[in-house]
Amino acid sequence: MKPHLLPFLIPFLSLWTLPAQNLDLVHIITQENISGNARYEAMSGAFGALGGNLSAIHINPAASAVFIANQFGLSTSAQSTTNNPSYFGTSTSTENRNSGLNQIGGVLILKNNNMDMGWKKIAFGFNAQMQSSYNNTIQINGTNTQNGLDTYFLDYAAGKNGVVFGLNDGESVRDVYQFFGESTGYGFEYQQAFLGYQGYIFDYLEDDGLFVSNAIYSSVQHNHKIQTSGDKWDMAFTISGQYNDWLYLGANMNISGIEYRQISSTTESGYDVNSPMREIYFQNDLYTYGGGVSLQFGVIATPNKNVRLGASYKSPTWYSLKDEFSQYLETQSNDAEGNSFNDVIDLTNTVNVYEDYTIKTPSELRGSLAYIFGTSGLISFDYIVKNYQITHIGPNDNDVFIALNNQIDQNWTSTSSYRIGGEYRQGGVSLRAGYHIEESPYSNTNILGDQSGYSFGIGFNFKSSVINLSVLKSEQNRSHQLYDTGLVDRASNDIDLQQFTVSCNLRF
Repeated sequence: MKPHLLPFLIPFLSLWTLPAQNLDLVHIITQENISGNARYEAMSGAFGALGGNLSAIHINPAASAVFIANQFGLSTSAQSTTNNPSYFGTSTSTENRNSGLNQIGGVLILKNNNMDMGWKKIAFGFNAQMQSSYNNTIQINGTNTQNGLDTYFLDYAAGKNGVVFGLNDGESVRDVYQFFGESTGYGFEYQQAFLGYQGYIFDYLEDDGLFVSNAIYSSVQHNHKIQTSGDKWDMAFTISGQYNDWLYLGANMNISGIEYRQISSTTESGYDVNSPMREIYFQNDLYTYGGGVSLQFGVIATPNKNVRLGASYKSPTWYSLKDEFSQYLETQSNDAEGNSFNDVIDLTNTVNVYEDYTIKTPSELRGSLAYIFGTSGLISFDYIVKNYQITHIGPNDNDVFIALNNQIDQNWTSTSSYRIGGEYRQGGVSLRAGYHIEESPYSNTNILGDQSGYSFGIGFNFKSSVINLSVLKSEQNRSHQLYDTGLVDRASNDIDLQQFTVSCNLRF
């Protein structure tokens, strides 16, 4: 098939391009939200020196040894995300709601009855919790006075021989699109240019070797939608022990599973009256899935009955991921005689499956301090350090990933995060509150700002069981770049997140 393509494609067979790898996706993989059971969320996750909480196992493995009895717990949460994007002065607000199981886990305590030995008990634990929920819809509307979708397709066509974008007798658009994807190192680039040509977004003047846009405009209307779904779960398998009355040590093996789908679409209209192109609808469907593993070590010390000190280290998480990608293009256009055409290129069932790749996330160092006011309450503080510049995507011999790792080194930085939480107890009722600040990994905070927020909650202790409720609120500003090339304009989005969680814990 397509023998006339071979002179242009053979030089690129040793390379391959993936559409999904960019800094936004890498950040989605590396970010971890304050998520867990209701007591943990009510104190904004400031549990590194406290322990005795199932979700605290994820930030300090020594937490499981602080339990004084076997425990099982589960949590469910309801989340509301409000997006307020602004695009060329036009604001559009959307609200998204989702709910479901948020956390489940348990701890088994083995006590040492020989009081002469230093080890008082050993704890085995397991806890799984949703670290990120990706269910969200962002609607971006506005009048772009700089770029249209034609610039996206023309950027990919630049430098290529336009002859290869035509069809031979007996060939279909699907056949050639698939051929580009399977046969060339720059297959994605050829696929995009081919779509633009077959969708009549641009023409090729063979005699001059020029690509000419069929979209004529001084400004265009954009209706851009980003629909995401899926989640990331972390499972912690922990072993810990209490030595004498003052030292708790623990270690975790963490297994992460991620499933992420993003459907982004753009409807473009508003061309000049003499423009052959009248409307474009362009959709991209990305599905990313895989898993990761990390190790974690932690310690909690109690130098006296009021003070607790905590420290933990979490290794990088090594992810192995796969991408699947499909597209759809529909255009409406007029020819020189005024005839109207509706061209549909439906490739939703032609899925590009790319080679596996890896992402190594940054390691994490955490220091924690808590003060216990007897049986009446406590206050706790956590400080977390991550160096996002050491994030790495591989394999190492891929030019695309080399460029992306250079972008990480140039655009990302080290971060500090702060969490503070408190609890007041009166009888069987506990009142809780917290505050958190998570610094942005981007050195340019116009791309992604710091995240900050507060939380509060209440708990009811029935001795053999505990019911906790919490509300966590946070806000962050981020910008969304519509496409990686050509139409690279950004929309600024103010994000407000609210999460309500209910937990039930049983002691036995």
